[in-house]
Amino acid sequence: MQLRTNDTRLARSRAQAPDAWRGWGLRSAGAAFLAIAATVVALVGAAGAEPAASVTVCVPAEPGGLEGASGLGAAWTDTGALRLADGRRFMPEGIALPSRLASDAALPSAAERAARTTLDTCLVRPGTGRMDRHGRLSAVGWLACPARNGAAEEDLATALLRAGAGYAQPTAQDNGCLAPRLAAETEARTARRGIWAEPSAVAPAANEEAMAIRSGLFTVAEGRVVAAGGTRDRIFINFGSSWRQDFTAMMEREDFATIMGDSLEPAMLRGTMVRVRGVVRAEGGPAIMLRRPGEIALLAGAQAPVTRARRGGE
Repeated sequence: MQLRTNDTRLARSRAQAPDAWRGWGLRSAGAAFLAIAATVVALVGAAGAEPAASVTVCVPAEPGGLEGASGLGAAWTDTGALRLADGRRFMPEGIALPSRLASDAALPSAAERAARTTLDTCLVRPGTGRMDRHGRLSAVGWLACPARNGAAEEDLATALLRAGAGYAQPTAQDNGCLAPRLAAETEARTARRGIWAEPSAVAPAANEEAMAIRSGLFTVAEGRVVAAGGTRDRIFINFGSSWRQDFTAMMEREDFATIMGDSLEPAMLRGTMVRVRGVVRAEGGPAIMLRRPGEIALLAGAQAPVTRARRGGE
């Protein structure tokens, strides 16, 4: 399944990217080293470290609780949404649940088992949200399990991520929940819970075909950056040598500092191992548009390949 777009400027900009890449360079070896080191420290934390003590606690932004019948039973469906006891289909914000459209049928099966373990005997309270074009409620959700002697509410996405039921999905309104959600995903991945027991849970960014079959699907991909640069409007992060067809992560130039930090320039990403997440779309080749922090992270050990490339005259 492919996502259609009316943004023809995107394809034209991508076609111009190689010329732009040649214009990017490191300002100086010393400044580049310090910038990369500082950025690695910041972004490796986003890749899965435990949230710092100063991180805002992820708590309900709306008054509520289990009194007054505000909590409902919830069940897994294979559509990427839960079904509440009152019949509504509910997509909890902060997590992407694998559906029957997944590239590997093992992923929704594993997610279902993990979700059932989390939801069994528990109640879900959806917050105020919006209805999407498929009639599903999209909102933050809160989970409480009084039958398990757990009356306090917890962020539903965090609970599901800890069980391995899906992927952390950064949103525009995370209300202090992004760091705990990423940490919960990392905990599940380390323990190989749920979807993380399946090799297909992470897509190889350097494999064009593996990325292309995920078109239209929320995907977590990892790989080494082959080239990075940009045009006046956009930054392109390429994971293959054939930029016309290989997988590319991209972002608006004005968003680069917000997402990556002020100390980094696009060319500094060359040779680094990164993790990106988002919906794959077809733009000449498979691509993900990055829009907010948390959608890209440098992986541990990412600095070494950059240092080696610089010593070789890059």
